[in-house]
Amino acid sequence: MSPPGRLVATLWEADQHAAMLAAALMEWDRAPAADWESLEAHCGHARPVDQVLFGFIKLQDVLGERLAPLTLAALKESHATSATHAQLDRLEQLGYLDVDAWLAWRGVRNRLAREYPHHRELRFAALLAGIAAARALLGCYAQWRARLAAAGIADPGTA
Repeated sequence: MSPPGRLVATLWEADQHAAMLAAALMEWDRAPAADWESLEAHCGHARPVDQVLFGFIKLQDVLGERLAPLTLAALKESHATSATHAQLDRLEQLGYLDVDAWLAWRGVRNRLAREYPHHRELRFAALLAGIAAARALLGCYAQWRARLAAAGIADPGTA
């Protein structure tokens, strides 16, 4: 597949994850759990939580692993083949993302991967941080998408 074709396919994939993530956040917002006990007691909370966290992880993967180098390649940037951190630094310089926020989201993701069996407060705090990070990542992607369109690289309706 040609680089423009890979970019379109990657944007389509990111759009799918973003849409699913936004829907899961809306479902969570309709009936958020107040604490870990109420989360465990009401099985209706589990699905949106799982979907938010899965969508957050998948969207971050697509953006970091595929969209970052494809964006830089489309912009004819030499950083397209650099290490991930160099790519993120360059994308920050170009106004596509905030590296500190990105790294914070990676930290949240790492906390979510840990189990705290006897620390419900820690588990719930990690969950709430994940939900907040998911919202921020959606905002980052929307801005990224708009910048691509403004640069004439990808029309938001083409992916």
